Amino acid sequence: MASKNLEDALNYLFLHNTVKKDIQEGNVPVIVRGEGNYIYDEEGNRYLDLMAGNTRPNAIGYGREEVARAMYDQAMKMHYFTPAFFITTPAVELAKKLASLYPGELTTTCFVCDGSEAVETAFKMAKQYHYLTNKQRRFKIISRQNAYHGQTMGALSALGFLNPMRNVMAPLVPGHAFLIPPYCYRCPLNLTYPACDLACADALDSLIQFEGPDLVAAFIAETVMQGVGALPPPDGYFDRIRQICDKYGVLLIIDEVIVGFGRTGKMFASEHYNIKPDILTMAKQLTSGYVPLGATATTRKIADNIPTFLHLHTYGNHPVCCAAALANLEIIEKEKLVANAAEMGKYFLEGLMDLTRHSTVGEARGLGLWCAIEIVKDKKNRIPFPAKENILFHLALAGRAHGVIIRGMGNNALEFSPPLTITRKELDEGLKAIDQALYDVEKKLGY
Repeated sequence: MASKNLEDALNYLFLHNTVKKDIQEGNVPVIVRGEGNYIYDEEGNRYLDLMAGNTRPNAIGYGREEVARAMYDQAMKMHYFTPAFFITTPAVELAKKLASLYPGELTTTCFVCDGSEAVETAFKMAKQYHYLTNKQRRFKIISRQNAYHGQTMGALSALGFLNPMRNVMAPLVPGHAFLIPPYCYRCPLNLTYPACDLACADALDSLIQFEGPDLVAAFIAETVMQGVGALPPPDGYFDRIRQICDKYGVLLIIDEVIVGFGRTGKMFASEHYNIKPDILTMAKQLTSGYVPLGATATTRKIADNIPTFLHLHTYGNHPVCCAAALANLEIIEKEKLVANAAEMGKYFLEGLMDLTRHSTVGEARGLGLWCAIEIVKDKKNRIPFPAKENILFHLALAGRAHGVIIRGMGNNALEFSPPLTITRKELDEGLKAIDQALYDVEKKLGY
């Protein structure tokens, strides 16, 4: 094996969700440095990062001294104190700053370590609110098929598709049900928008009735769905969802762990659809990945009905993480990165739509700087590649050979979410590499 780091990783380190055979075959690079929107591996190869750190947190690019300095200064002043029974200044300052940015009527925030914890916190918040307002029986959570909400046990229970993690960890937390998704390219009802009249949203009404209106605590939904690759909802979808939730007193949890803080060209993706969440989850771009931090926000009405929030994580409200988030948000605002995401996202999606000339590209979609192309074996009939062919993995490897970081999502989508600092020139470079990667793989397949 060429790299001692790869050998040591096999012997001493659990990589998250990574096939060991890929490490053994040298398909897992050792990343040693980042600068701007590029990363470098230990062999000196440079890659344009079209995935913002691959799990999409990096809004501001690599090597931002402002964030590192804020972390250092806070660590020297007060690196840690408990989130219970005591208050630290950075957490209060960040909560107040976020309250000025939130959509709808959100005011009050709980800080945790990442998006999965934020989702767990949202579930606890919803159930405690119902319990304390004399609705003790409300315990069920509804999410959607193809949804992704994290991988802690509660969040995993809201995962809307089968995968090895879900199967191995079963049985999961009881009390979860799943709504059909607004997946227009592969409509589960075989309907066509807008003639469908949003039947996928109306199905929530019958599902709540089936589960028992007095038993359902909350409905959780990503604004843009991850599980099938950057899937925005059709117009009017969330208006209908909000009406149904209000009809039955079900809290609406909006998951903006990926899209919050500018990725879609708005500070929060909820603003595109005028969604007014009861609870909002966020993480990733809150610190751009410089340190771990997630958050769950709710309205004054809900917060005032929870006199003691029964919840404690050692690293909640962490002072250094909150200081990093404040510095990160200052960069996002000062450099107008939300507006850049809107402008560059439109340009990028136009370029991806041009790639539908490929025989394996069925659709290009996205919102802001979170986009995807649907990969198909038979374009006319929208037939996907069999999972055993591992087409998305081969496309990601081909992309890396041409100097870009891209990834597959679900069984059918190739996904892209570059840092919000991306330029038109860099997007042109990325589109050219994606085009070449598609041709390489198609040639091998005999297209």
